[in-house]
Amino acid sequence: MTELNSYRWAKFKNGVGAVAVVTLSVDQSTSHQNEIYEHYSGKGFVGQGYIEEVPETGYDSWKIAARKGLEFAFSKTDNFWVVNIFKIEGSAFTYTNPAVVGYTVIRAFFEKINFHLNQNQMDILEEFVMSSWKQPYKELIPDFLSMKFIDYNG
Repeated sequence: MTELNSYRWAKFKNGVGAVAVVTLSVDQSTSHQNEIYEHYSGKGFVGQGYIEEVPETGYDSWKIAARKGLEFAFSKTDNFWVVNIFKIEGSAFTYTNPAVVGYTVIRAFFEKINFHLNQNQMDILEEFVMSSWKQPYKELIPDFLSMKFIDYNG
């Protein structure tokens, strides 16, 4: 099992900030299929200005986005993987949204398996993520494979 180090992605671009922190483990699968297990135990929103950690119940848009991020990441490799997500942290509605979470999971997964997309591919993904901050704010689920957003109706 890979070490349980947190992966943090933060960006400030064109007056818009984005940040998320994820903790996951990645192992190569012997079952010839990708597997995702989620083990959330945070408290969610505890107060203005505090980092939010995804709880077992709730934050479904962030959880869906994490799975969408892994779906994209899995499509870029030739192997099968077992991923355990232990923690997702961020600041909802100000710096963290589902696209930011999904992208951070992609980056964390790639780091764990020592895989690199070329810089142009990363730039395209990052532009897609940063475009998710539309006004007025609307919660959207990223589909990294089609590079489109889906309305979240949770």
